[in-house]
Amino acid sequence: MDGLRAIAVIPVILFHAGFSLFSGGFVGVDVFFVISGYLITSLLLHDLENGSFSIARFYERRARRILPALVVVLLACLPLAWKWMTPAQLQDFSQGLVAISLFASNILFWIKTSYFSPSSEENPLLHTWSLAVEEQFYIVFPLLLLFLWRHANRHMFAVIIVISITSLMAAEWGWRQAPSANFFLLPTRAWELGAGASCAFLLYRRPATGNASLSALGLGLILYAVLCFDESVPFPSLHALVPVVGTVLVTLFAAPSTPTGRLLSMKWLVGIGLISFSAYLWHQPLFAFARLRSAATPSWELMGLLSLVALGLAYLTWRYVEQPCRRKPVPLLVSRRAVFSASAMAGAMLLSLGLYGHVAEGLPSRIAPSGSTFLAIDVDHRFRFNPGLSEACENGFHPEACRTGDSPEIMLWGDSYAMHLASAITASPSLRGREVVQFTKPVCAPIYGLALTSHRYPVAWSRECIAFNEAVKAWMQQAASVKYVIMSSPLGVIYHDAYLANGELHVYPHGNDLVIEHLNRTADQIRQAGKIPVFVSPPPHADEDLAKCVMASMIYDAGNSHACSFRTEQFSSYYIQARELLNSSGIRFPVVYLEPYICGDSICRTVVEGKAVYRDLGHLSVEGSELLGIKHDLLGEILSRAE
Repeated sequence: MDGLRAIAVIPVILFHAGFSLFSGGFVGVDVFFVISGYLITSLLLHDLENGSFSIARFYERRARRILPALVVVLLACLPLAWKWMTPAQLQDFSQGLVAISLFASNILFWIKTSYFSPSSEENPLLHTWSLAVEEQFYIVFPLLLLFLWRHANRHMFAVIIVISITSLMAAEWGWRQAPSANFFLLPTRAWELGAGASCAFLLYRRPATGNASLSALGLGLILYAVLCFDESVPFPSLHALVPVVGTVLVTLFAAPSTPTGRLLSMKWLVGIGLISFSAYLWHQPLFAFARLRSAATPSWELMGLLSLVALGLAYLTWRYVEQPCRRKPVPLLVSRRAVFSASAMAGAMLLSLGLYGHVAEGLPSRIAPSGSTFLAIDVDHRFRFNPGLSEACENGFHPEACRTGDSPEIMLWGDSYAMHLASAITASPSLRGREVVQFTKPVCAPIYGLALTSHRYPVAWSRECIAFNEAVKAWMQQAASVKYVIMSSPLGVIYHDAYLANGELHVYPHGNDLVIEHLNRTADQIRQAGKIPVFVSPPPHADEDLAKCVMASMIYDAGNSHACSFRTEQFSSYYIQARELLNSSGIRFPVVYLEPYICGDSICRTVVEGKAVYRDLGHLSVEGSELLGIKHDLLGEILSRAE
């Protein structure tokens, strides 16, 4: 198993390091789940048959295996988190400590995080979600197996198969309906652990049957998933059968006599496998803190070096923490009671630290590396999410809550790129008593009858987006006071599958004509309602997180942000695609481009007059948006273009 563990952990590390060759490296976690299911079930079956099963001894083994190394890594994270994290980040980190102590970090990250989002790369505790899944499995599975052993011994294997198939079906449904819950939670991961448990039943009391072809096929399936999958593949789903079946085949048929068995028995692979648990624990904090400390994306050389550092720290942790604690020579951990007492104290310590950091709101009075307090720098507030007129406008149809008066003349409509325009509109001199109403839904472009769809935004979400826009249309048609409809979006549907209101699915690449046609239809229907449509382009942006550089300059370099500007030739391909579509001859409505207000002489400024223009990769900050209103009277420009 140690060689297979290495095959699991190496891709995970290289994926999180950002090496694109290993775009599917996240499947290493699925390989780990199968391995865990196999080893735990084999151990439990052995104890049950020998009459030596003890739930207390089982949990003692798990505590010795997991907690010492985990606590060491978490304690090592504390000083870096204290020194480098903003108050909001430290508060999130503290919540992670609480969740880890309660075996529930997967639930926390389900609620708060997307595994593949850029911000997740800066979360040093994100990887603990998989530990939580396994810990929850360890709580439930031994009791289930004990019950089946006593009351349905002949049907144990069948029950495991039925549970696993049910879980797989739930995962296939879940990626369409609730992708985040599907990724993080045990019910849709249990089938992977069950696949390993099934291997334990098949191999119990019988030697593994060597089969060179099947074991090679299994290894090939794992490597295929590692090299060919990416974040666009819905996961877990039927696609996850590729690495899971591959791991099952290796487990069942990679006898030492087979080429695959000999490969997995190579000393360097076995060595990495032995330290794989500690390597998994160390790699994410190293990468996350490197990204937090860097103003730009860390170089591949640095991430490669940190990957090696993770292995080095893993060896030291395995040698001086894992092994002593598992072999019981540590005086304080000789007895089972001592292990449970130490575990309880460690959990209480992490819980207390986490609660303190959460209640203290990330301790903003800390001194940042620049010499100022985090409170004085105020980065969390300056780079906060911008929902527009109010937080109620963030998601959903709320015409009464998202307006500045009873007779709005201006309707702002779109996704988060429309939200960030609200500050510019309300700060513009041309507002002059005009009232505004806002209708916005994240990712949902202001297009009637058309929405993007993907594994992150499944068809159910696409239907919600289309229904939201229909509700906006119905309201607009009855709103006599509305004269102008200001729309904005980065038009992500250009580079995603497109779902139509009639149920048709147009698979990417579907070309710009489909989007242009529906945009023009939308503008025509706005005119038919007696309103004037105008579209505002997304801001120009590069592929780097523009706000991250400015934020880092404030934290580490006392606001020296001169290096954070970017040249027009660095424009992101996504921005270029949207700009080209809006600038095409087929567009039949006026478009206002933000580029002239942010860029000049081929340089785009990320800080203007001391104000940060962006809050992330492409959205305007509140102060940046207000600056466009105050300095350039953006609303006046929009209304002038509309006329």
